[in-house]
Amino acid sequence: MLKGLTWQTLRANYSLIPLFSVVTLGVVMAAGHAFRSLAFSPDVKVNRGNPERPWEAHVNNDGSFKHAKYVKLHDYRKLKKSEYEPELDE
Repeated sequence: MLKGLTWQTLRANYSLIPLFSVVTLGVVMAAGHAFRSLAFSPDVKVNRGNPERPWEAHVNNDGSFKHAKYVKLHDYRKLKKSEYEPELDE
């Protein structure tokens, strides 16, 4: 085994314990985030049931796409114009 990776050498070089702790925590958090993204995120889907058309799971009946995030799309052309807004030539 490599020097510094056994419990006896870590006890002898106790200043390496925080380093190994932080690196281990980072690896565990990165693996946990990767698992969480694959399992629960609406942006990433692993669809083994129908591999030809995985995008159809995110389409509404009228053909528009479901939004994965909580984004509300506005049609800014239908908003009332403010009295302080300048007139633009189209």
